[in-house]
Amino acid sequence: MYKTLSSAVNWPQGLPEPGTTTVVCGDIEADGSVVVPHFIQGALQETSPGGATTAVVVLVSLTQTMSHYMHVMRKMGVNLARHPGRFQFVDALTPAPVGTELAGSGMVATATRPHFAVPDRADWSGFFGWLAHAQPPGCTVVVDGLCSLLDQGLGCGFAVGFVDTCRRIVEAKAARGAGAARLVATLFLDDFSEALARSLVRRSHYVLSFEALASGSSTEVAGQLTVVPGHLFCHIQKKEREAEEKQSAAEFKPALLHYRVSDTTVEFFSPGQSRMVL
Repeated sequence: MYKTLSSAVNWPQGLPEPGTTTVVCGDIEADGSVVVPHFIQGALQETSPGGATTAVVVLVSLTQTMSHYMHVMRKMGVNLARHPGRFQFVDALTPAPVGTELAGSGMVATATRPHFAVPDRADWSGFFGWLAHAQPPGCTVVVDGLCSLLDQGLGCGFAVGFVDTCRRIVEAKAARGAGAARLVATLFLDDFSEALARSLVRRSHYVLSFEALASGSSTEVAGQLTVVPGHLFCHIQKKEREAEEKQSAAEFKPALLHYRVSDTTVEFFSPGQSRMVL
């Protein structure tokens, strides 16, 4: 995925370790969801120890339709239609069930039809069962737009419970040792989501916070990214130190990076090290 970012957080394969939860935060001036396509691409390219590419990506979208993600991924050179069965799209945005007419525009096209629909945002039990039993152990779950649950009046406790359930399912899959299951969730930061963000930090291994520069953005630098270990990661490191075991290979210190966004990628670099700056 991103060599500079992966090196800063010690992700040798370019993705978080199996069984981990990563929270990506952004705001109106620095959109954290720019990394969603790259998590998808990295997971689709992930190989098993035998060299086979069998990992599955489950994208739960509360903000965009499948057409949006297909368009963005195509610009990155990835055709999602060529990964049948390995890319699963969960529609939690449109209220209509799969295959019904949407606002007089006709049936949803087969190519952009979701693999699972959630017409009732207050009831995710069907989705949790589908995720736990119908998806393989090597499953990367990406939740885009978690704050939309707050916008729909479901409350912070509901959103936290949603993430907790997804996290437990992912950890159970990773514990089987047969695949690289992980959870990634994006969150829009504002006055209404601060409590949710604090709760998720305590339930995550990695926290990626996108922020605008105090001096403003430019063509060379769009903003900065701060990467810190979440509460769960700190807890693991503490237990390892207390047991006097060797340090975890994934141990890292908080990192600060600048980034620049283009049509097809996001470039991360140490402050002052961009090719454009040099």
